[in-house]
Amino acid sequence: MRCERENELLDSLGRGFIGSELALHVVACDSCVELRAVAGALLDDRAEAITTAAIPSPGTMWWRMQLRMRQETESAARRSLLIGQAATLAVAIVLMFAVFGADVAVGVRDAVASVHLTTRIMLFIAVPLVLAPLAGWVAVRAK
Repeated sequence: MRCERENELLDSLGRGFIGSELALHVVACDSCVELRAVAGALLDDRAEAITTAAIPSPGTMWWRMQLRMRQETESAARRSLLIGQAATLAVAIVLMFAVFGADVAVGVRDAVASVHLTTRIMLFIAVPLVLAPLAGWVAVRAK
């Protein structure tokens, strides 16, 4: 059987104080007596665990803080590298469209034609620009 005052009892146990009216109800209700016993034991265990928890030494805390800062710095560097790779890849794709005459890159193709670069030179420039971000991505993932 579930009592309708169980939530009130749990709240009171969490606060550490049971009012006189609720205490009288708990004595008369079998469900609440059982709940008080179980929840009380769990709350006592929780309080004991909090008071007996070992606090790490200052050296350990400093080391953990340094380790976390290093990891955050590496994460920021990886994000920057990824952004750079994405930008390089975008430029390389635009150049490849310009070299092969895609309709999307008409303006870029006209700009390249005005410089009078041959297709071989453009491929020589574009291939490393495409492969560099991929190689960087592979290198980052290999760690």
